[in-house]
Amino acid sequence: MPSTHNEHDPPPVSRRGTAAVSGPWSLDKLAAVAGETEARICGYADAGLLHQQPDGQFEPDSLHRVRLIQFARGRGVSEDHLATAIASQGDLLGIFDEPVPAGDATVNLVDAARELGLDDAVIGELAEILDWDDVGAGTESDVATLQVLVKALALGMPRDALMQLIGVFADATDRLADAIVRTFHGYVHERFRAQGLTGPELLAASEGVGKPLLALVEPTVVYFHRRAYQRANREDLLRHLAEPTTPPSTTPGEEQATVLFVDLASFTSLTATMGDHAAADVLRRFSVTVRSSAARHRGRVLKQIGDEFMLMFAQPADAIAFGLAMDRFVDTEPQFPALHIGAHTGTLLYRDGDYVGGTVNLAARVASAGAAGQFLITEELRDTVGPHPEVDFAALPPQRLKGIPNPLCLVDVRRRIPRRSNRETDPVCGMLLHPSDVAAQTTWSGTIFKFCSQTCQRAFTEAPDRFATARPS
Repeated sequence: MPSTHNEHDPPPVSRRGTAAVSGPWSLDKLAAVAGETEARICGYADAGLLHQQPDGQFEPDSLHRVRLIQFARGRGVSEDHLATAIASQGDLLGIFDEPVPAGDATVNLVDAARELGLDDAVIGELAEILDWDDVGAGTESDVATLQVLVKALALGMPRDALMQLIGVFADATDRLADAIVRTFHGYVHERFRAQGLTGPELLAASEGVGKPLLALVEPTVVYFHRRAYQRANREDLLRHLAEPTTPPSTTPGEEQATVLFVDLASFTSLTATMGDHAAADVLRRFSVTVRSSAARHRGRVLKQIGDEFMLMFAQPADAIAFGLAMDRFVDTEPQFPALHIGAHTGTLLYRDGDYVGGTVNLAARVASAGAAGQFLITEELRDTVGPHPEVDFAALPPQRLKGIPNPLCLVDVRRRIPRRSNRETDPVCGMLLHPSDVAAQTTWSGTIFKFCSQTCQRAFTEAPDRFATARPS
C-alpha cells in the first residue's frame, strides 16, 4: 500500500520497552514501570492495596493503584493509613478512575519526545508545564499529543506561542477538572454522608452517580469549547475588520482596549459578620449580574479573584455603560454592598492566556483608590469617550496611587439621574439598605444607626466606637 505520511507528519515512535496496561502485570515489570522496589510492591499487596491473580500476576489496574499510593505517600499518608481507610470505607483506590483508554501502553515521555525530533529545550518546557515528574510513565495518548505538537511546529506555529497555548490548556483544564471533582464530592458524596451512609454503602452510592457522570464529562467539555471558540472567532472578525485603520503591531499580542475592575466594598467585613454562606450568596448575585451586564455591553470577563472581576472592552464607551449598569443594579438591589469600579484605556499585552502591562496595573489601582460606591476612570479614558448623555465627569484633585510614580488626576463618573437618597448603610457589614431592608436600629451618641440584621446590631453594640467611625472600603 502507498504511504500516507506527508511532510508535516511527525515520525512514528517506537513501542520498544512498553508494557500494556490492559493486561496483567508481572512483579518485575510493575516495579520497574512504577519506580518501586519489588519488595515494596509486595508490601502493597500484603497490605491489601494491590490485587493479584491466582497465578501471582498483578491485576491490570495495578499501575494506577500504585500511582495513587505514591501520591498519598507524598502527602504524608502511610500505607497503613490507606489500608485502614480501605478496610472501613471500601476500595478507595478503585473508585478514582481516570479517563485514559484501557489499551494504552506506558512509555518514557522524554524518550518519546526525542524520537519525535523535539529538542531538549522544548522537552524541558513540556515537562514543567505538563508535570511529567508527577505523571511518571506516559501513555499512547500522551505520545499522540506530542505528535500533534510536532505537527503544529512543522506547520509554522511559533514555538513560544505554542508553549503559551499548552500552558493555557493545562491551567484551564486543571481548574475544570478540580471543579468537577470538588463539586461532586461536596454536593453528592457529602450529602450521602449527611444522610447517614457510611463505609462500602457510601462508596457504592457515590460510585452509582459518579461513574455514569464521568462518561458525560468529555462530550460536555467539547461542547463548551466549541461554543467558546465560536465567540472567540467572532471577536477575531472584528480585529480583521479594523485592520484598514490600524497599523500592524510589531509586538505579538499587543492591542488597544479598556480594562475595568469591579469589586464589592466591605466584602471582608460582611463575611466576618454574616458568615461564609451569606457572603457566598451575595457573591453569587454579584457574579451573575457582572457576567450578564458584560454580555449586554460587549465586554468580556477576563478573570475573577474572590469578589473582584477584571473585564475588557474593545470600545471605551461600553466600559462606561457597563459601570453605569452596575451602579443602577446596586441602587435597586435589596441588601447589597456598594461597589468599587475603576477603569483605564490603553495598550495591553496578551501573554499566557492573560492580559498584562501598565494599562492593567493602572486600572486596578484606580479601582482601589475609590471610596465605596465610586466609579473612577483616568483622564485618558474620559478624553477617549468624550461627552456622555447619562453622566457628568468630575475631575478630582491629583492623588498618588500605589506603585504609580507620579500623582494622577482621576475622574469621578457621576450619573445625572441621582441615586436613591433613602438608602442607609449598615455600619457593620456595609450593606446598602432600602427602608424595607432595615431589620434593627440603634441610637448611639445621638445618631441613629440602621442594620440589615440582628447579627450586625449585636456586633455594633459590642464595639460601637469601631463601627461608628468606620467606612466601607
